[in-house]
Amino acid sequence: MTVSKQPTSKPDQYWERAGEVSYAQHMFSSALVEEHVNRRLWNVALAIADELGAPASGHVLDLGCGDGAFAIQALAGRYRQIDGYDKAEAAIERANNAVSGPTLHFAAADLVKMDYSTLPRYDAVFMIGFLHHVKAATPDIVKKIAGVTDRVIVLEPNGNHLLRKTLELTPTYRSAGEDSFKTDEMKQIFAAAGFKTAVWRRMNLFPNFTPGFLYRLLAPLETKVESNNVLKALCTVNMFGFDKAASAQARG
Repeated sequence: MTVSKQPTSKPDQYWERAGEVSYAQHMFSSALVEEHVNRRLWNVALAIADELGAPASGHVLDLGCGDGAFAIQALAGRYRQIDGYDKAEAAIERANNAVSGPTLHFAAADLVKMDYSTLPRYDAVFMIGFLHHVKAATPDIVKKIAGVTDRVIVLEPNGNHLLRKTLELTPTYRSAGEDSFKTDEMKQIFAAAGFKTAVWRRMNLFPNFTPGFLYRLLAPLETKVESNNVLKALCTVNMFGFDKAASAQARG
């Protein structure tokens, strides 16, 4: 499925540019921070999928896949088949140029308007840093996703973080269409679509703009902050595992 559309909004332009140069280069100030944050959170996303019971040989969807880095570097080593969709055509072109063979399939589509009823049944759906870019459409997208899977793994910025919400008022964040969800908002949206919150973790001390020297200074403290019920409010990321099957069991 391919939907061709020239970017017209600032967020569209921002993400097309990210696709041209790579998301890692466009979004992070330090390659050291990018490697730490992405690798760590991607591994946790895979672990959450395991907790939900997603089969290692399954067929999964990476919705809002960007330039395919997560699918190529993390999902492809785990699952039999991965489909990735994103609106940014430059990002999809980069993803397709990086892969060959039948395991990975990337296509450009407007994820707000896409016909989800044409999608196959998935063993799990990953939404890695995607939903806060389509905040108004998120409840509708989640309801449609509920028709193609029982398991969803979500990574989203921590919208309860006051510094994060302040940064979203700056020109750089506004140009990327950033508008993060509060934790309870995210849980309620998925609950309305029939999912139970099976996993919730608050993680990561390092915003994308963190310089390398500050990362090296604070990295030893990260897991201690994450494990403290008070200090973990300082963490920048919420990670969720939503399970529709578990929700049905709870209702029964």
